[in-house]
Amino acid sequence: MIDRIRNDASAALKAGDKKTAEALRLLYSALKNAEIESLGTLTEEQSIQVIKKEMKKRVEARDLFAANNREEMAAQEEFERSLYSQYAPAELTAAQIDEIIAMVASSVEEVTFAKLMPLVMKEAKASADGRLVSER
Repeated sequence: MIDRIRNDASAALKAGDKKTAEALRLLYSALKNAEIESLGTLTEEQSIQVIKKEMKKRVEARDLFAANNREEMAAQEEFERSLYSQYAPAELTAAQIDEIIAMVASSVEEVTFAKLMPLVMKEAKASADGRLVSER
């Protein structure tokens, strides 16, 4: 994953797309920092978690900029988030999450939020937004 992002950043720079190249460099940097912290190479799942974390940061920043009438900065954050989403698996829909919840709930004796939430997140892996799962 890291090599793919580095290659895409180089290709964007060669094509003259500085905006994309800079955004991919930020993502590459986040992945390299996570790799250094883990003292080894990242697995595909760990890389996806880092990408999702960076996407979440961009959403939060975009919302703050939009709330403070900084539309240009909000647009930049949204651009970066959409670019990063190309490297993450597609999010599950609410209906798919409901199916996972029903499946997990049928296998658990006592259905409580505290018992169900971690099992649903484990089953959904990195494809579900924790906030959406929590709401469902």
